[in-house]
Amino acid sequence: MALILENTVFIGVVLLLLIFILLSNYIILKKLKILYNDIIHNTNVDVPEEDSIDKNRISILNDEKYYYHVLNAISSAEREIDIIMFSMYRCKKTEELLNELIRARKRGVFIRIILDKDIDSNKEVKNILGSEKIPIKLADDRRIHNKLIIIDKDILIVGSHNWTDKALFQNRESSVVIRDKHTIKKMKRYFESVWNSLK
Repeated sequence: MALILENTVFIGVVLLLLIFILLSNYIILKKLKILYNDIIHNTNVDVPEEDSIDKNRISILNDEKYYYHVLNAISSAEREIDIIMFSMYRCKKTEELLNELIRARKRGVFIRIILDKDIDSNKEVKNILGSEKIPIKLADDRRIHNKLIIIDKDILIVGSHNWTDKALFQNRESSVVIRDKHTIKKMKRYFESVWNSLK
């Protein structure tokens, strides 16, 4: 009888321990999920400080926030806009971006764009913007996959967003805005090297 009682107590303690462990893991997983969602959906995530980067000079643009930020940045451009984009597809929202580029060109902003030649929609965009005297080069070396915008040598926007309806409003996409002059200068040199390598 005493042996049965000892076994029952032992089993009870083991069960309580298992319940405690499962409950602890559940709480930890729940907290991790909340933290994950905060990071994924919050655009004001602090960037860890590094010697060469001021965290106040970096902003994160997740999903459709990219579209509104780029639209505003183009409308505020004063001197120049350089773009390398893998894919520009003509649809309602990208039409607004293209029209904003045309307005910028008409107010005297110098614009250059590099697109991938193998994307059919890029050729249509080239015709539209080319008719507005915006220089566009189509790269046929199958190497362009960038999504890069430099505005007035003050703003660099780089990340995963193509200018397509899906990328701007359906897919999960992330890009960053960088206002660090040293980084922008390097990317400007990179743009120039790609531009000069194309006919």
